Amino acid sequence: MDCSLSWGPGGKPQLLEGLYKPREGGLKIYVYELPPNLTSWFNIRRLDRPLHLLFWQRLMSAGLRTADGHEADYYFIPVNTRTELAPGMVEWTLKYIKRAWPWWNTKDHGNRHLIIHTGDMGLHDLPADMRVRLNGSFSNMTWLTHWGIHTFHPVANWYPAHRPGKDVVIPVMVTQQGFHLSPLNPRVEAKARRRNQTLARRGTFFFAGRICGDRKPPDPITGTCSSKRPDYSGGVRQLVYLHHRNTTGFKVVSGTKTYFKDISTHKFCLAPLGGGHGKRQVLVTLMGCVPVLIGDGVLQPFEPEIDWTRFSLSVPERDIPLLPAVLANVSRERRLDMQSRLRCAAQHMFYSSSLGAILGEDGRYDAFETIIEILRMMKTHPGLPPEQYVKVDERFRKFVDCDLGGPDPRMLCNQGDERQYPDMPTCGECHRKVVHQRTGSTFYAWAGGMACCSELDMTQCARAWP
Repeated sequence: MDCSLSWGPGGKPQLLEGLYKPREGGLKIYVYELPPNLTSWFNIRRLDRPLHLLFWQRLMSAGLRTADGHEADYYFIPVNTRTELAPGMVEWTLKYIKRAWPWWNTKDHGNRHLIIHTGDMGLHDLPADMRVRLNGSFSNMTWLTHWGIHTFHPVANWYPAHRPGKDVVIPVMVTQQGFHLSPLNPRVEAKARRRNQTLARRGTFFFAGRICGDRKPPDPITGTCSSKRPDYSGGVRQLVYLHHRNTTGFKVVSGTKTYFKDISTHKFCLAPLGGGHGKRQVLVTLMGCVPVLIGDGVLQPFEPEIDWTRFSLSVPERDIPLLPAVLANVSRERRLDMQSRLRCAAQHMFYSSSLGAILGEDGRYDAFETIIEILRMMKTHPGLPPEQYVKVDERFRKFVDCDLGGPDPRMLCNQGDERQYPDMPTCGECHRKVVHQRTGSTFYAWAGGMACCSELDMTQCARAWP
């Protein structure tokens, strides 16, 4: 599966034929080489959530791989955990790596082993009997998932699946196009000024999406859903619609043809749960709308490592009927301050080094790099509560605030049809330049991610760090 590996001098594995350039002072991550039925015997383009593969790609171009497990800080298990066969694959894989390599048993018993799971319910997507049987292994590993529930939710009967400080809540990989038109993009702001236009947010509150668990629209008169699937969204979407579908300044609908425009013209946007984890908090952050988080006992991506209270509003579920008063109590100054912080927050929520820039960023603060930075903190400060990271580590604080330099327009391509900067090519230009030498024209086939979009030689990929 991993064509970067080969045999080097002395019969030891090497990366990129010995030309690999590790990141100076960076983490060293070992990737287990698994049999092809676990990694490559499927159509990558048909994966709805291919994050584990793109994370693997970026480890190489980010200078974080090691072919020597004895020097590794972490061990990545690149198995797909989101298929019907996933439970059997995960269980077989754990037995395999324990038998074939020494590092689980002799070095850490799984405590520095990483596994990505993109399912709605986190670890609870796997069968209960399997979780009991493999609890010793599962509890030692660090799970990178989208589901940050850490407290029992009585409405949905959701049980805790996330352990702050041990696991990491990671953002959903948003692959829809169009986010380069976000009001947060300096280019969009500049174009509006040239046209004497203002990017005003006149609406107060917006949500469009599925309301009822049975996928049918709510009753047009009563505003209620059927009794089927009352657990959907923990009841949050249903209650917001019930109480506020007709509230002045609120737009709460099951669908709209002007989704991006609505997000861009409202001050606050609901970021609710779904069947488990949600992705609205990422979508609205990318568009510069202050997220309104409603979901008791659920942590957001990179929370508590990143303080979401600086750029979002958290509302207890019991206060859903009081939403207009809650939003009215947010001063204009506080709202503008939260909106000003969204551009940095959006960089942390988007995998730009894999997908291309949307705000003119160069990828140095993107979701991949944020995962790596949190892993660095876990290694450097073991046992430290993650909400304390910004207080004890100046580099981490500056990273969270996007205050470590950049952007460098030569580092990354940008989405859209026009160049963000003269020296920043569009991702389409990269495709047209080298597509005849690729296995395809989408990022799924792009070795190293979009950080390498204009280079066939991965040793020459741009690097947005010293």
